[in-house]
Amino acid sequence: MEQSKWRDFMDDPRYHLDDLGRPAFFLIPIKKLEWVVEGETVQHQLHRFLIAHFGAFTTALVPSFGIWKNAEQEAVVDECRQYRVSFDGKERIPLLAVELARIATLIEEDCIYLEAGQYAATVSPPR
Repeated sequence: MEQSKWRDFMDDPRYHLDDLGRPAFFLIPIKKLEWVVEGETVQHQLHRFLIAHFGAFTTALVPSFGIWKNAEQEAVVDECRQYRVSFDGKERIPLLAVELARIATLIEEDCIYLEAGQYAATVSPPR
């Protein structure tokens, strides 16, 4: 595992830092989070997954709309909810990607935007 970028700041007696690892950020269309699938909302399923596998998350409404091209190359505009989690090691990225691909299938999205560390990608269900 890569050594923490915080290491230079951790020996100060005036405070204590806990390194939470890499951040990940993703967007989900807000109206689709309320869809009920298998007896519970997609939002509840996602929140349960994030707590179980990452221990914590933050969420907020995006102050503006997300705009992207769909599979037909048409512009789509939607209000989104942003999520942020953190985790040690890039080997945990596939765990999140698998869940986001599952969520994309449930909410009938072509893909979900994901940033992990300094990289960005779209996560799609298997083709």
